[in-house]
Amino acid sequence: FQVMFSFQNTPRQDLSMPGLQSTYLLVDPGSAKFDLLLELREDRPDEIFGWLEYNTDLFDVATIQRMRGHFYSLLGAVAANPDARLSELPLLTQEEQLQLLSDFQGQQDDFPRDVCLHSLIEAQARRTPDAEALRFEDSALSYAQLDSRSNQLAHHLRSLGARPGSLVGVCLERSLDLVVALLAVLKSGAAYVPLDPAYPRERLAGMLEDADAPVLLTHEHLKSVLPQHDSRVLCLDSQWDDVAAHSRDSLPLLAGPDAPAYVIFTSGSTGRPKGAINSHSGIVNRLLWMQQQYGLSPDDTVLQKTPFSFDVSVWEFFWPLMTGARLVLAKPGGHQDPAYLVSLISEQRVSTLHFVPSMLRAFLEEPGVEKLSGLRRVMCSGEALPAELVRRAHALLPASAEVHNLYGPTEAAVDVSFWH
Repeated sequence: FQVMFSFQNTPRQDLSMPGLQSTYLLVDPGSAKFDLLLELREDRPDEIFGWLEYNTDLFDVATIQRMRGHFYSLLGAVAANPDARLSELPLLTQEEQLQLLSDFQGQQDDFPRDVCLHSLIEAQARRTPDAEALRFEDSALSYAQLDSRSNQLAHHLRSLGARPGSLVGVCLERSLDLVVALLAVLKSGAAYVPLDPAYPRERLAGMLEDADAPVLLTHEHLKSVLPQHDSRVLCLDSQWDDVAAHSRDSLPLLAGPDAPAYVIFTSGSTGRPKGAINSHSGIVNRLLWMQQQYGLSPDDTVLQKTPFSFDVSVWEFFWPLMTGARLVLAKPGGHQDPAYLVSLISEQRVSTLHFVPSMLRAFLEEPGVEKLSGLRRVMCSGEALPAELVRRAHALLPASAEVHNLYGPTEAAVDVSFWH
């Protein structure tokens, strides 16, 4: 263990010997036994004294003084409110509370709370039906085509048991069908669960068991990677005729803003991976902020290359489609190939894309990055972003390219902090 609390309440007895005087001394051993030690002594009925011993490699004096202030605040609150629950008692000093509530508050915005994610994309499809929404290699869909195909699939999903609150598994590689599938699941009222076909079968088996999805969307050649499961399988390539028999008309709004929109399984760093459920209102709030902050326009092209089992993919898929921008999908495995990415970004005039810092480092080594004149926004998240890597990016990329550092846990709808 790293932290120790010690309360010594045995009365101290002074040493008394004839002809000898004794003095009680505190001895500094010269090193800390633990990262943090709080020792208190009750030597007299009316007094408790003590000290904090700490590892100076981990803490500085200001941190320990602040920690001591928090302890005093807690003790004062205990004395003033002896019947209160511990969870109700404050740690912060009055000055810190004021600082937190005023100085540390960012801009407040009242984003709509009654909107579903797919409603924003449907509204954009009505505004720009003929604009290209989506491109994958040599194939493309307009906003109207994306809307009508996802409507047909949503109707079919409803007939197969998809309902508000239910989950639909999606096991697809990057393709036009993948985007159609994600949008259709939302329109059906259900939430999508990404099942990366590159995952080990054991991991997929655990995710399928937890999700208990009535329907699973995939392609014919991917059925072999799936473990045994109870979901009904719909292959979008070989069974599209069944889907095409349904109406192209929009469905009524079937799920409210508080309903789940997607479930992404975390990496499982603390054990078995767990599905993080995110609501429409959470991701809508996040995407509306992103649009306010960075302002995509119909002239922008966003590259989708993050595996859809990671939360960054959520904004890559949906932010451009709700703003009239163009979404370009990298080929399966292409997100790991810097030479391919440079070529694709140049050819498709990509303006906005995301890198984890380790991949950004590899990307910057590739010849030709300095010629990507259309690049405007490089978003980074998923790992710590070193300052030297930012400097390198600014030195090698065109002057038009901004670098943005974002961070957030999957449970909080992708990101909660940002820095230009």
